[in-house]
Amino acid sequence: MQAFDPYFDLDELESEATEIFQEFYCNFLAGNLEYLEKVSGGEGLAICKGDIEVRKKGGWKHKYDEVLDCGQATFNAGQMDKVPSFTYIIDT
Repeated sequence: MQAFDPYFDLDELESEATEIFQEFYCNFLAGNLEYLEKVSGGEGLAICKGDIEVRKKGGWKHKYDEVLDCGQATFNAGQMDKVPSFTYIIDT
């Protein structure tokens, strides 16, 4: 990862992951597909798109558009494909 960013710090990313996830998940709950397409891809994006499509067709939405609580993010895995990606476990 430091080849992309020489100042990369995994511990700092872990502390920011909760905020990053909360932003992502709130946009998912609100059905903001434009945002989701900018920040995600692959299977995860496909699952989000499918859920948003079902909500639109059914005429329903989530009770809340904001995550009420988002706990500490725990680093689970990392991978380098075309761009670096990280997996976290987050309690909500």
